[in-house]
Amino acid sequence: MLRIDGLSISYGRRPALRDVSLTVVPGQVLGLLGPNGAGKTTLMNAVVGAVRPGAGTVTVGGLDVTRHPKRARAQVGYAEQEIAVFPTLTARQNVNDWAAICGVGRRRRAEAVAATLSALLLDEVADRPVRTLSGGERRRVHCAMATVARPSLLLLDEPTVGVDPATRRAVLGHVRDLAAAGTAICYSTHYLPEVEALDADIVLLARGRVATRGAVAELIDRHGSTVVDLRLLGDDGETRTVSRQVIGPDDLPAVLQGLGADLGRLAGVEVRRSTLDEVFDHVVASAGPADGRPSSPAEAVADAS
Repeated sequence: MLRIDGLSISYGRRPALRDVSLTVVPGQVLGLLGPNGAGKTTLMNAVVGAVRPGAGTVTVGGLDVTRHPKRARAQVGYAEQEIAVFPTLTARQNVNDWAAICGVGRRRRAEAVAATLSALLLDEVADRPVRTLSGGERRRVHCAMATVARPSLLLLDEPTVGVDPATRRAVLGHVRDLAAAGTAICYSTHYLPEVEALDADIVLLARGRVATRGAVAELIDRHGSTVVDLRLLGDDGETRTVSRQVIGPDDLPAVLQGLGADLGRLAGVEVRRSTLDEVFDHVVASAGPADGRPSSPAEAVADAS
C-alpha cells in the first residue's frame, strides 16, 4: 500500500531524510520510531505530498505521490501531531463533516461516525463543542476524523500524547481493529510499549537514516544482550538496582564476585534480555552523526520529530 524508495529530503543545506526505503502492506502496523529530529514527521509529510522529495519516490496504492498527489492523498488518513479540529463544532459534527469530505456516503455515514466515536470513548462528549473538551479529548476527535472513512493507508503521528491509560488502550484497540480490516498503518510514537502492544514491525530512524528494522523480538536478538539486575540493600533499608551486561547466565558467578564487600547486601538477582527501550538507546547511540560531525543545537530544534 505504501512504498518508499531511496527517499531523501533536505531543508536548505540540512538533510532531514537520507536514502530511506520502507513498505507498509495492507493489514500491517509499522512502528516508526526514532529520537526527536530523526525525520519521522518529515517522512509522513512526504507521504501526503506536503513536502517534495529531493530524491527517491513515494507511492501510495501504486500512485506516485508527486505525479498524482490528489488521487494518492485520497487514500490516506493522517492524524498529525498538531491537532486540527473546528473548535465551534461538536465532536460529532467534526467527524461527520470530515467523513463527508472523504466521500463516505450519507446512508452509512451516521453509522460510521457513531462507531468511530464509540471506539475512541467519545460517546459522552460527542455533542459538545470541541472548544469545551480537554486536550486528550480533542486529540481523540482528531484521530476519529483521520479514521472514520476507513482509509487504505493510515498515518498516526504521536496519537496518544497527553491521554490517560484508558484512552491509550482504546486508541490501540481501534488501531488493531483497523489493521485487522485491512488498513495499512504507519504509527509513530515515543512510547515504545505501544508498538509492542500492537505487535508492530519496526523501522527505527536515526539522523535521517534507517538505523535498523524488524520485529520487536528480532531487534532484541540482534541488538540486545543478557542483563543481570542486582538488587542491593542500602544502610537506610532501601534497595537499589545495579545492572550488568553479560554474555550469558554462565557469567553470573563472576558478576557476583565483582560485588566484593557488597555481596552481603545482595537482596535479589534477575537475569533478563534487553528491553526494547534499551535496544532503542543502543541503536541510536551507535548510529552517530550521519555526516560525521555532531549536530548543532539549531539543527536539533529545526526538526523536532
